[in-house]
Amino acid sequence: MKRKVSKAFVYLGPSDIEGIGCFADRAIRKGETVRVWDGKDSRWVTTQQAHASPQRHLFKRFGIRTTGGYHAPIDFLRISTGWYMNHDADPNISSDDEDVTYYAVRDIPAGEELTMDYRRMDERHDNLARDVQVPATSKRKKRPTPRR
Repeated sequence: MKRKVSKAFVYLGPSDIEGIGCFADRAIRKGETVRVWDGKDSRWVTTQQAHASPQRHLFKRFGIRTTGGYHAPIDFLRISTGWYMNHDADPNISSDDEDVTYYAVRDIPAGEELTMDYRRMDERHDNLARDVQVPATSKRKKRPTPRR
């Protein structure tokens, strides 16, 4: 199924869920592709390499744990906004390929935080429980959209 690509940009802002979150700068219609990841912005690192790295805390915090390792940003200084996406058990975006292509599962108003379900990232690993406890469901609040 070919989806229309949303013209919305994702910006970072304070999240009511956890730390920093991703927000839509304009309304996104249900079914539209949402650009939150740069497909060239990830690498796979073995568990041994990640845990031996001086940045091991970053692999554990931002990486997506899978069998034998992590999918993680290529450069922790230049990461796509999608790496800041927070979990929600009732997310407003989802993926068909469980990779970098996400779409809106419902209409999303401008200023709403974009969320995904971490539990769908890898069927064998719970990418929720490895860090600080994250609420299972968020109370979505709109943030002001940045001025252009």
